[in-house]
Amino acid sequence: MKKIQFIIIPTILSFGLIISSALISNAMNKANKDGNRITVKGVSERRIKADKALINIVISEKSENIDELKSSISEKEKLATDLIKNLKISEEDYSIGNLRIQPNYAENSSNTKQQININSATVMPNSKISDYDGIETISIVTKNIDKAEDFFEKLSELKLQSNNIQIDKPEYFITNIEKYKKDMVVDASRNAEVRAIEMLKVNNNEIGGVKNISQGQFEVLEDTEDVKKINENESNQIYKKMRVVVTATYLIKY
Repeated sequence: MKKIQFIIIPTILSFGLIISSALISNAMNKANKDGNRITVKGVSERRIKADKALINIVISEKSENIDELKSSISEKEKLATDLIKNLKISEEDYSIGNLRIQPNYAENSSNTKQQININSATVMPNSKISDYDGIETISIVTKNIDKAEDFFEKLSELKLQSNNIQIDKPEYFITNIEKYKKDMVVDASRNAEVRAIEMLKVNNNEIGGVKNISQGQFEVLEDTEDVKKINENESNQIYKKMRVVVTATYLIKY
């Protein structure tokens, strides 16, 4: 019996060593495969001019009489539209929004602490309307980017005629982003390849092909080249910086 035990034990140990060796060898092969690749990021940036501009004219008024409020806003609306026509802005390039009227309520000292919420305004029970706030927006959307600043300056003269007219700075938009996307992704991919090649040159290696590549989101960033607009928000800048990043993994050829 002892002789049989001596034969079985070495056999089991040998079998265990074979399995362990196979597992270690397999892990080493996997590690080598993982080490046979390099992951880099490629970037493409372009400075692009906006193709549309938005200028908002905001007319506001406060009155105890709702009819007087409407009449006052109507007069200011005519002042604005007359100037818009004098600036040769097409009727297709501007629109007049609906007049929004918000009632204000007077506080009654005899009211209880109970409050009622009506259209996001807090109203005391049995309270009376004290006056009304009215607001109307005229929006100008033009493709004439180079004239938008001039339009803004001329329209700002309306504020001299009424304290209740506000002219917002022009906001600029890129509405044709799609036309740039394909070329920018190609440029970013080439940039990633160049980076991989340069990094592998250190060890005298080369890229052996693309393992995978993924594209990040397109970003519209502030322009830093136009000195006149460098302190403006991105939305108020005529030129924008478009940016996209791709992540690419290449096989390494030793």
